[in-house]
Amino acid sequence: MAQKTDYVYIRMDIHKEKHTAVMLTYMEDQLGEITIHNDLTGFKRLLAYVEKHRQHYIPVFGLEDVTHYGRNFAVYLLEKEYSVKEVNSALSYMEKLSDYEKK
Repeated sequence: MAQKTDYVYIRMDIHKEKHTAVMLTYMEDQLGEITIHNDLTGFKRLLAYVEKHRQHYIPVFGLEDVTHYGRNFAVYLLEKEYSVKEVNSALSYMEKLSDYEKK
């Protein structure tokens, strides 16, 4: 059975034309960041980037928007048998605000 430390979490910031992915370990150490276009070429580029870390971690994608701008991406990931989780945008906003206040 996989442990929490076995996963890499890919936090997706979804927008109409581009998405930004931040890869985090369980301890929230950032492994990388990449911005892609919201199209098939961008999706493939992101998966190639993520696959570089797959030998060490199991990827889990967290998307704020799985209904509008992020739907095609979510479907693509699920078809490739990746784990996709919906992230509550209100909670994500509060976390970003908390991080900003700490600086």
